[in-house]
Amino acid sequence: MMKWMETYLQLSDKDKETFSKTANILLNKTFLVYGREQDRPYYRFVEKHEEVFRGYFFLAKWDLLHNKRLSVYQLYNIEEKNRRRFNLQETIFLLILRLLYDEKQRDLQLTKDVVVAGFEIQEKYMALQIKDRLPSKEDMTRILRLLAGYSLLELKKGDYRDPEAKYVLYPSLQMVVDDSKLETMGDLLGTETLEDLEAFDDEETEAFEDMESESPGEEQGRERGE
Repeated sequence: MMKWMETYLQLSDKDKETFSKTANILLNKTFLVYGREQDRPYYRFVEKHEEVFRGYFFLAKWDLLHNKRLSVYQLYNIEEKNRRRFNLQETIFLLILRLLYDEKQRDLQLTKDVVVAGFEIQEKYMALQIKDRLPSKEDMTRILRLLAGYSLLELKKGDYRDPEAKYVLYPSLQMVVDDSKLETMGDLLGTETLEDLEAFDDEETEAFEDMESESPGEEQGRERGE
């Protein structure tokens, strides 16, 4: 019997339940972020039983990546399946959030959360001069909810439609939009037309890290009984 399986069988019933819940969170959200309060107990549980999780996921061709610097776990499909393909508009919002994360982080101590307001996201969008007008509130709400479902950000105050709403941005953004992708997208947005961006969408947006294909919002709705 494989060592990780022997270790799993020795877990208490309570720990086995926690293992199952944690594994499903990773499959659904892709990331566990230590800085996110709701993720923290599951992050610590993975740290304690990392060998078991790695063995379990490896059977299904998943790799568990641990970025200790960012304190983030990421589930990555070895065969590059179950990829969540972002469309152009969603990719632009990812870029905006990563840019805001970097700007805010420079002025913060390591222990502080990176917080942005809804209007700052809107201002950054307009500053990139992608279009003459912002996306609709419905589109912005949908995209921000989608990204929150992957533990990339979290609504902390207000409503998604409110320009004064406050969001915490998480370091998992650095794993989705790494420095090379940030530079590529930044150069493109700074020099090309919207038509070029739409053509670029077909080739590049699928290059972002593996994301579980099921919509996180569906599971969150089930958990709330909606």
